[in-house]
Amino acid sequence: MKNLLLFIILFGSCNQNKNLNIQPDKVYDLLSNSKNTILLDVRTKEEVIEKKINNSINIDFYSDDFKDSILSLEKSKTYFVYCRSGRRSLNTVEFMREYGFKESYNVDGGIIKWNDLGLPLK
Repeated sequence: MKNLLLFIILFGSCNQNKNLNIQPDKVYDLLSNSKNTILLDVRTKEEVIEKKINNSINIDFYSDDFKDSILSLEKSKTYFVYCRSGRRSLNTVEFMREYGFKESYNVDGGIIKWNDLGLPLK
């Protein structure tokens, strides 16, 4: 089941829809001005230990309960999803949209771009 889920997420959509992406600096501004937004980190625990974006929630993309963890989130919230470079987070956003998370967005370039722009990390 885990392998099937990863296959669907990784290869389910060949089109990288640009309206799913949002720039890190825009996310930073939106996070400070809204209470209905969640920053979701889909990196591994080891990656999170190195550095993370403040106030982000971690759900490991490669964990056995990834799908269930995502589907347990509140669909009415706005989600900004990031990973290291943007691939896992884009796949996550596509999965979320398929399951009714209308306000979910990929942080373009992931934590690498966030860091390159000098935005704060923990």
